[in-house]
Amino acid sequence: MSMALFYWSVRIQNTILGADMRTLAASIVIAASLVSTALAQPENPTTASLEGVWKVTKVVQAGVVNTNPQPGLLIFTRGYYSATRVTASEARKQSPAPKDPANLTDAEKIAFYNEWAGYAASAGTYEVKGNTIINHNILAKMVRGMTLTEEAIIVSFDGNSFVAKPKPGNPNSDRQTTYTRVR
Repeated sequence: MSMALFYWSVRIQNTILGADMRTLAASIVIAASLVSTALAQPENPTTASLEGVWKVTKVVQAGVVNTNPQPGLLIFTRGYYSATRVTASEARKQSPAPKDPANLTDAEKIAFYNEWAGYAASAGTYEVKGNTIINHNILAKMVRGMTLTEEAIIVSFDGNSFVAKPKPGNPNSDRQTTYTRVR
């Protein structure tokens, strides 16, 4: 083989191999970016990943951040849920014992009302569709809540905490509540 032919043969192989190496390197970079993008996407919760006990740890409403909210628990298990929460901005006050439980005075009735007004409770079944939790109430503190279906959008979910807000147009739709896994 002549020296010129050898030179061109080596040059062609280097060009082909160089192009292949550049293609391989570009493919690795693209694959790595796709994997990192997929890993960076927020995880949508599932019925199974929500199972457990969650407590309210932060509430943001109308721009006001409360990192020490009143107690609230949310329990998900086997397609059922139970939610109880003090909704008042401060601890509830116990009403005094009535003098005659069979004949409450107006003041005693108001005291009982005030004790229960800042408290919410409901339970029923739930399902998860994408980033939405749908609660189908079976019972609730308020009679009007007994047959409600309530939907909340999961803004973020990492397995140990999640942030939820009511669907737009619902009462308190400007509120975001952070729940942290207790168990």
